[in-house]
Amino acid sequence: MPLAGHAHRSNKAVIAALCLTLSAVPLAACSGQKADDAADGGASAPSAQAAVDLSSWKTLGDALAAQTESMSAGWDDNYYVTVFRAGDSVVRVVAKMTPEASEKIDAMDWTRDDIDQQLIEAAGALELVSAEDITDQVLSQEELDKFVGKTGQDLVDAGWTFANYFMYGGEETAATFENGSLAYSFTFDVTTPEDATEDEGSSVMGATITQAEFQGPADSATDPTTVE
Repeated sequence: MPLAGHAHRSNKAVIAALCLTLSAVPLAACSGQKADDAADGGASAPSAQAAVDLSSWKTLGDALAAQTESMSAGWDDNYYVTVFRAGDSVVRVVAKMTPEASEKIDAMDWTRDDIDQQLIEAAGALELVSAEDITDQVLSQEELDKFVGKTGQDLVDAGWTFANYFMYGGEETAATFENGSLAYSFTFDVTTPEDATEDEGSSVMGATITQAEFQGPADSATDPTTVE
């Protein structure tokens, strides 16, 4: 049963961003392609929605000092964008990139186990453009369970966007759907062969959802090219 990861990042930072996506605190070194959290049971949604005080954050270093779990990051020559957990909160942070920081990030050694410290040293001084607590966008498991019995088309009709398949070829199919800044995994009672995995979700439009779970940030949430 093939599993496929996905990421939407600037070309210059694909592998680096994938390492950040896979890591928890402390950030772990990695290589190869991302395997979605949902493939092994899904990322857990925050257990509470306690607010985090963002008012004192002026730099990327200030924000990363509050990080308790890395979730995803992406960057280009203009911005560094990251989504992470800070305690019980999920936070999206945008920092203004500089040529100096970009060069230092490119020089980071992703095979080492001190990626978090390397990142702070390389880009911690970057000034923040924005810091947003997006915890209230995370759907609870109770809310997600209401989708069980519905179809992929029902998700689309409700404003969700199909992102990719990450489990196919077996008796069930699992796919990522995005809702705002966040992504969720849905399992469907349909077989999707490997040669149909580029059908933009057509295989699950009429299929029934059997399971739904929080997955993490949507690719668009850490895509630096979408920063306005």
